Amino acid sequence: MPQHRDRRTIQSLFGLVALLVVGCGGEIGSAPPPAAVTQTMISVAGGVPASNPTSGSATPADLNRCYAIAYRMAGVSDSEVDRVLILVPGFQGGAGTFHYLAQRVVGRTRGRTIVWAVDRRSNALEDQTGLDAAEAARNPDLAKNYYFHRAAIDGKTFAGFLDSSANTTDISFMSEWGIKTHIEDLDALIAEADRRYPSAAIFLGGHSLGGSIVPIYAAWNFGSHSGFERLSGLLLFEGAPRPVPSAAIPDQAVYETTGTSGGLGGPVSLRTLRSGDPLSSIPFVTRDLFVTSEILAMRTSRRLGNPAALNGDSDLIRPFFALLFALTKIPPMTNRAALAFGFDKHYEPLSFTRASLGQAIGPIGPNPRANLFAGALGIDPSGLLAPIDGNATYDWQPASQPTDLDNFAEGLFAGPSNFIEWYFPARLTLDVGITATLDVRPTGDWRKDGYGLAVTENARVDLPVFAVAGGDGLVIDAARFDPYRESIATTLRNGMARSAVAAGFEAFTEPGYAHLDVLTATDSASPDSEFSRLAAWMDAAVELAPPPR
Repeated sequence: MPQHRDRRTIQSLFGLVALLVVGCGGEIGSAPPPAAVTQTMISVAGGVPASNPTSGSATPADLNRCYAIAYRMAGVSDSEVDRVLILVPGFQGGAGTFHYLAQRVVGRTRGRTIVWAVDRRSNALEDQTGLDAAEAARNPDLAKNYYFHRAAIDGKTFAGFLDSSANTTDISFMSEWGIKTHIEDLDALIAEADRRYPSAAIFLGGHSLGGSIVPIYAAWNFGSHSGFERLSGLLLFEGAPRPVPSAAIPDQAVYETTGTSGGLGGPVSLRTLRSGDPLSSIPFVTRDLFVTSEILAMRTSRRLGNPAALNGDSDLIRPFFALLFALTKIPPMTNRAALAFGFDKHYEPLSFTRASLGQAIGPIGPNPRANLFAGALGIDPSGLLAPIDGNATYDWQPASQPTDLDNFAEGLFAGPSNFIEWYFPARLTLDVGITATLDVRPTGDWRKDGYGLAVTENARVDLPVFAVAGGDGLVIDAARFDPYRESIATTLRNGMARSAVAAGFEAFTEPGYAHLDVLTATDSASPDSEFSRLAAWMDAAVELAPPPR
């Protein structure tokens, strides 16, 4: 059995925050007294997937659990909570991707909303010992020494990253952690939210790949209920399903043996996942970089580190920066520059990990690796930049809009979870590829008959929808949500025509926003800002789709 993360309930109080909020009915209100937003781990029993039929390996019972980080306002009782927003991260994303957004939603609704940011069951495989200790002690070196120098913390040393190809740990059971398992986990979390807050409306939102998973859940037929019947609205952040009217049933042989996309690591099939590595991989990225990014974030955070100090982690970043920028010598740079070079949209080739973080200070030029990345990743290489002088000292000029670098850094490490999922099951993307069309037939469809993928109820989904595209992201334009709008019910739960009310399907584009900016962009009091529109939409959605009790 793998040595998995200790998921004890952890609660951390964040510092006092001055909150600009939206009052009832979506009107801009005055800020309430400063309050603390708390973070608590939720854990409930989840689905029980079948064993890997090739290896015979079954998921250990203690890993059949689902998790969420609950954000709520201190001092607000359960009886005062009238809505729960459950958020699903994207490809290789953890609950931390919603860290900033969750705090703002809680604040803007004066604690009437609780946000549950989902951590997939695969996050439980992570050894967070060093990162948790470093955050608690406000000392990033504790994490660096634990993960990279074999230093012990409370008598424990890091056993290394899980790697099925090394034959050191059996994680072959993860081949069965597909969309069915994930949907069952989500349903368990939603049932728990309903149990704890029986009078509250429940909303389900997703970012990126999560923006496909959320409509899949809504259209899922559980037998006793369909997913949408437990909800009052859906939120899509830079992610959308791909409904295709009258589409042909996908080729079963491609799914099972020939292979289709399972992420960025090349074609996968059910056979390759069951007999080989069940984890998704990203070209040019190794798992030690996930930990390195959290260490850099701690050093960049004003709460834990010194953003303007020269970074001392060249031993950690050298291989990645040499590959990313073709640097033969890693130049000295500040902590904030070291972090921003890895995520800013002008420097990061992977579009799903980009944010708009400001601009570099120092000699900059075109990235000499751009064509390599274009060929390997299928991206447009134009505009990719790089630091070009190994002898210069680089700094970073943060921008408050769209995304504040300090807020971004906090989300990477803060609390009992993190921003990046270390061990993403490739089966999930494989399954989403054949179900995001939302057109599984109730009978005569191998997806349902053979694998239980019951995505049969999309045309009945009577929920209001809130959808955001980033102009520099992956969705690019709000019009890309139109196929989903046209595929679901034209009448809302309260009997109104969806087209008769703006909140029935509110879709818009944030110009200039990169893929992550739709979650991390600095809140604004403007009634046209994303957060203002979200808060007002939730108020309207409760009336359009009253809680189904």
